Amino acid sequence: MVFCCQNTLANPFKTLINFTSEQLADNLYVLKSERSNTNVGVFIGQEYIVLIDPVVGKANNSVLVSAIQAFSDKPIKYVINTHSHPDHNGANAFYIERGATIILHTNLAADNQTAFQADYSLDLGNETINLFSFVSHSKDDVIIQFVNSNVIFMGDTYMHNIYPHAYVGGSAGLYRVIDKTLTMTDDDSKIITAHGSFVTTKPEFLNFQKNAKAWYQRINQLKDEMTIEEIAMDEKLIAISKSFRDLSMPNLKQRLIRTIHTERAILNGL
Repeated sequence: MVFCCQNTLANPFKTLINFTSEQLADNLYVLKSERSNTNVGVFIGQEYIVLIDPVVGKANNSVLVSAIQAFSDKPIKYVINTHSHPDHNGANAFYIERGATIILHTNLAADNQTAFQADYSLDLGNETINLFSFVSHSKDDVIIQFVNSNVIFMGDTYMHNIYPHAYVGGSAGLYRVIDKTLTMTDDDSKIITAHGSFVTTKPEFLNFQKNAKAWYQRINQLKDEMTIEEIAMDEKLIAISKSFRDLSMPNLKQRLIRTIHTERAILNGL
């Protein structure tokens, strides 16, 4: 492996083969491998390193560790999962074997895990990381705030290129995520989605909020009056769906089935 700019003021992952990356702030990076579409966070603290969702494909796990060790001799102490789906926690065992502790939102912690149910914070000396738990896309979502860097990692609670995926918490759960995120951001904030492009701005996030509310409002207007097939053909809903960018139209019917099931279950207290 060949790297350039071996200091924390530049992007040491820039020339890493089969990876794309971006520097978000001093000591904070986001990257992904060609074998995985998950956006991975890497933060270099004063004494140790924190990773977020480091799923880069099994063959690339050691590549990522070697890349980090090429410019830092600090240990990877924590791996934070934004939720428990395998494209986000699938590398946990690899890092546990190397001495890392997994931080996750759950009621029960296993060995080598730190569990929390509401909020949690890490003081890394040069950064404070705040973790906030939600039920939205999954039962154990985590929003991660890097206070000094002004960066928020959203996991799958927010995807910049497709309509909402709040299949557990429904619209109410998503709105709670959005409201909390807006209290932590300004026009200079960088909002990191779990997949697709690395960085979203607050104005883009506000546009997502507007479209998400219109999308859910339209679905809830139609869900008790039409079949799934009829809803999927509704011109107004199709127009709203297209506003979430190119990925929004494939599998719309299947996504609507899950969305309507969740909205009805929450309404009925299930």
